[in-house]
Parts: sequence; C-alpha cells; structure tokens
Amino acid sequence: MNQEQFLCECGKSYPEAMAALGYFRQLVQKQCKAVVEKRLKELSDVLSVSHKSLKLIEYAEPDRPVSTPSEHLNVGWQAKRADNLYLYFYLYWVPTPEDASEPLGVGITFWVKDGRKREALATELDRHSEDVAFEDEPWILDGRNFSLAMKEGELP
Repeated sequence: MNQEQFLCECGKSYPEAMAALGYFRQLVQKQCKAVVEKRLKELSDVLSVSHKSLKLIEYAEPDRPVSTPSEHLNVGWQAKRADNLYLYFYLYWVPTPEDASEPLGVGITFWVKDGRKREALATELDRHSEDVAFEDEPWILDGRNFSLAMKEGELP
C-alpha cells in the first residue's frame, strides 16, 4: 500500500478509530479509578503521607497516538504529591513479550524523587514480597513496580 492509498483508507476510518480508542481509554480509566479510590488511603498510610495531599490525574503513556511502536503502553491514573511522590495504577501492554509472558497486565508503580527514600522503599517492598503471606500471590514485584500479567480474555 503506498502513502496515498494509506491516507485514503485511514481517512475513512479515523473518526471511528479515535472514538473507539477514546471510549476504550475511558472504560479502562474508570476501572483504574475505582481501584485508586478503594486503595489510595491504605497505600498513603503505608507511605506515611496524607491521601488528601495526592492529586488524581488521568494517565496514559504515550498520551497521544504515535507513528512508531512505543516501549511503554499504559493507561490508568496517577496520584501525585507535588513533585516528590507519584503512584501509578494502570493497564499495560508489552509490545514484544518474551517467550511465555503475556502481552497484557495491570500494574501499580511507586516513584519517589528522593533517591535514598526510593531505595529504602524498594528494599522494604522486596522484604515484604518475600514474606510468607505473599508467597502464593500472583503479583510480581520488580523494584518499585507491582504487576500482574493476564491473558487477553481476562481483561474485563
């Protein structure tokens, strides 16, 4: 397909494609927000910050359509406290999944600006993930990212 044919074909479906993407993003963010609202106070208490000090913002990476495959594909919510603490609750896609890994999952990521506090949090999370209480949990902890891979049929 040459560029002219591509433009003609995409020009026909662009409005519907954008509406479908917008609606999908809205549904995903609605579900992520339900989780945020249910768990934000609990997570804030663990991090010793007031949940009222966190500003909720819709989150997507990339935030707009891109012409090349992106390494990070996430849609969800961000809870931000000034510029020193970010919590992300999101659905993610792995553009090139490894052999047995699933291409889709849900994640929670903690980001702390202060390097020492960030390392202390990662160490504490590592310690808890090895706890017997978490032994049979399906969540994977990698640094400051909790993730749960799922099959595409499990998305709803």
